[in-house]
Amino acid sequence: MKKLRNELKGLSPNSKKLKQYKESLDKLSQVQWEAAIGLILGDGSLQTQNGGKTYRMKFEWGERSKIYLDHVYNLFDEWVLSEPHKKTRISPKGNKITNWGFQTISHEAFNSLAQLFINKKKIISTNLIKNHLTPRGLAYWFMDDGGKLDYNKNSTNKGVVFNTQSFESKEVKAMTQQLSEKFNLDCEIRSNKGKKIIVIKSSSYSTFLSLIDPYILPEMRYKLP
Repeated sequence: MKKLRNELKGLSPNSKKLKQYKESLDKLSQVQWEAAIGLILGDGSLQTQNGGKTYRMKFEWGERSKIYLDHVYNLFDEWVLSEPHKKTRISPKGNKITNWGFQTISHEAFNSLAQLFINKKKIISTNLIKNHLTPRGLAYWFMDDGGKLDYNKNSTNKGVVFNTQSFESKEVKAMTQQLSEKFNLDCEIRSNKGKKIIVIKSSSYSTFLSLIDPYILPEMRYKLP
């Protein structure tokens, strides 16, 4: 794949060779699809450059999550033609911030994801959790945008949180209800700086862990209580 990337790198989107390569691709694998649902529930995004004819996925994480980024990069291997790139900026407080990112090619294979997540902006379609989120997807969502409810090292609280601040309150409410019903999790909605987040209570931690344990990366287990 690396040799092929080098051959296709920098080619015009209209080049015959690149068009032939895209035509050789069909659809996402089942593992890629399930992971993509969780990733887009997190910080992953979908973009179109041609009015919705095709879409691409775009990812960006901080330096601490570089191993996670490399894992996702390898997961979507055949859909990515360029290496992850490093972005460095200086924060308003003068701190150096380093992020890593990459994006897939644009392809019709991502259009079915856009139907679930895009309506002029990023949204949560009706029954998305109920119909499309699997334990694998739940694990990627957690690795991407979840964490401990209480980071006090002496805490016995085993609650976990999903940072859903970017979604509308009604969407968070629907997701919370569907998580409870589909996975038998005791969930609640809390406010964080005026935005809604999803909390899975300590009482459901063992159930939650049993769902995501086969899929969570060792390097991302620091997020667990």
